[in-house]
Amino acid sequence: MSLRFPRPVILATAIGVAVTWTAFSVVPAFADHVRQADQVRQGEWWLSALHVTQAQQATQGEGVTIALLDTGVDPKQPDLAGSVIPGPDFTNSGEKLGSQFYGIHGTAMASLIVGHGHGSGNADGVLGVAPAAKLISVRVALDAGDPLLEDSSAAADLPGAIAAGIRYAVSNGAQVIDLPLDPGQSVNNLVATPTPAPAPNAPMTPLETAQQAAAGGSAAEKSAVAYALSKGVVLVAPGGDNGAGTDDPNFPASYPGVISVGAFNSSFTKAAFSSHQSYVTLTAAGSGMTAAIPTGYTTVSSTSAASAIVTGMAALIKSGYPELTPAQISQAMTTSTVFRPANGMSDGSGHGTADAARALIAAKSIAGHGLTRADAGAVSRAQPAAPSVPFISQALAPKIKRDGLISGAVLLVLLVPIILYALLRRRRRKAKQSARIEHEPVARVPYAAQNSGGDSQADPMLQYFATVPQQAENVSGPQQPVGAAPHAAAGPAGRGRGNGAFGDNGQQPPEEATARRFLRSPLAPSRRAAVRPPKVSGTPPWEPAPMPDTELPWAASPPPALPRRAPVPLPAPSAPPAESLWARAAASAAPVAAENGKADGAGAAADAGEPGIRPIYVWNPGANTETFDTFPSVPSRGSAAEPAQPEPAQSSAGPEDWPDSKDWAEAKDWAEAKDWPDSKDWADSKDWPEPKDWPEPKDWPHPED
Repeated sequence: MSLRFPRPVILATAIGVAVTWTAFSVVPAFADHVRQADQVRQGEWWLSALHVTQAQQATQGEGVTIALLDTGVDPKQPDLAGSVIPGPDFTNSGEKLGSQFYGIHGTAMASLIVGHGHGSGNADGVLGVAPAAKLISVRVALDAGDPLLEDSSAAADLPGAIAAGIRYAVSNGAQVIDLPLDPGQSVNNLVATPTPAPAPNAPMTPLETAQQAAAGGSAAEKSAVAYALSKGVVLVAPGGDNGAGTDDPNFPASYPGVISVGAFNSSFTKAAFSSHQSYVTLTAAGSGMTAAIPTGYTTVSSTSAASAIVTGMAALIKSGYPELTPAQISQAMTTSTVFRPANGMSDGSGHGTADAARALIAAKSIAGHGLTRADAGAVSRAQPAAPSVPFISQALAPKIKRDGLISGAVLLVLLVPIILYALLRRRRRKAKQSARIEHEPVARVPYAAQNSGGDSQADPMLQYFATVPQQAENVSGPQQPVGAAPHAAAGPAGRGRGNGAFGDNGQQPPEEATARRFLRSPLAPSRRAAVRPPKVSGTPPWEPAPMPDTELPWAASPPPALPRRAPVPLPAPSAPPAESLWARAAASAAPVAAENGKADGAGAAADAGEPGIRPIYVWNPGANTETFDTFPSVPSRGSAAEPAQPEPAQSSAGPEDWPDSKDWAEAKDWAEAKDWPDSKDWADSKDWPEPKDWPEPKDWPHPED
């Protein structure tokens, strides 16, 4: 048994190993990115710490429109697809979506508010606090690193852009607005950096000059805040990221009626960068937050992130109890906080840590029983469909392409030896088959080729009797091995009967003839070589076969002589009979047998001369020339008729007494058929004698008479 694996299994295994290696080498960065996307949901510690998941069982912000005033939002981000409504750009920067300084900070904040995840069941990616709400993106601020931040005139226009954004959001149906940081106090960094106090008597940098021009808010900004509150819009703003620096007041967070938010980390410790101003209303998770950006995911630490979490909570309350005023919503959130520090109001911790589930319970208590949900009676909407594939960072594309090319080349290198090995094995197999066919003997040599000295037109039937297996002559006789028997010696004129089995004359065949024969019956099927069937000419019905000019094999080659049984003695006749009909028949058959001459005279004489063996005669009407005595005709039956006596037997004449055929009457002299006696004149069967009147068998004439 071969221990080698089948070639298809080896080939499939090699290809599988190559493809597996390619798969693991092509997408290492892609796998890391997908793994990161899968771990995002597990890393959102604030969903359970602030009981956001519990609150989402009651509502997910359905029917609420939120406005985000920030640096812009990328609506194609998988976690935000279908939830973002792009708005105008009030910065007049001329930057568009896809630019290096467009929508980085704003996309991260939007994912914390309305992110719905992606993948199967939206189980991957960032899940925001109000994933079913809609978000209007209004660009009113600049991302960190934007050169326009050092432009004093451009920075001075940012408070006016914030005011315009507030009014645009209110007029477009926003119910909750998330305001930006003060453009004069800190830039929109994803990770907060304190703004150090300028050195005394030191020249100011362009950035410091621009921030000073934009600091302190503006009258238009203050007016817009009051307008939004009058329209029942809830305003939420970050408390400020300068707690470790100058810790100056932050606008618009310090305006009355705005819910200002500070930040803490996963251990509920207040972040160092969070403002310590007394206008801070409450704190929320804002340090070590995972958020989505246009190129993937990142970690955010700022009071802006905390403001986004509280904005989502306000949307949940507005969705459940739409009739609540901004002041009532602020009351529900501040009265339901946890971890209330003793000096929280004076140290920037406000009324404590916000809790989503407790805020909904407090809002229900404030609203009473006469209020209904914001989406009551509204047409149900389907959640925006997320793309079926995870988002891939654009920075990973070149690396994936490079790894793909390298892996494809390696795969080709691995496939080349596999293909060459398969071709080599195929060639070897064909060579072995050819060599085996060349060494295989012919299944059967035609009988005409073996009969080198005989008639070329010999009977084809004889080839089936040329070689027979070893067998016994009879049950009781001895068994003799029978080899490849040569043909009976016969010339073209006739065939003699040999004394061997099936025409064997007892002579040994030539060596070359013996070598060409198999020691098996030629009637057995061939295992390697197939004998071609004889060609058939003509179309059915075929023309008559020509008259054979040779003897049949069983006439030329009689079976071997079998042992003769002992003759059975016959009873001796009482008296030697006279010449009988049987004797005359035997005498008449002798000349016929002599004229035939085709039977073997020597063999027949030997068989007939054996004592105790009766000869067997075949009745041949054409060769019978003997006549038999006739019985007298039976007269018609009468009343006094007597049985007629048979006439004396007439001696039959032999063939020698017959008249010569030339003396026979011509056919024209024969009697016409009309002169023949009519059948009606024949004796009627009713006139025949009754069987009882027939003579007794003992009275019948004897054949010898």
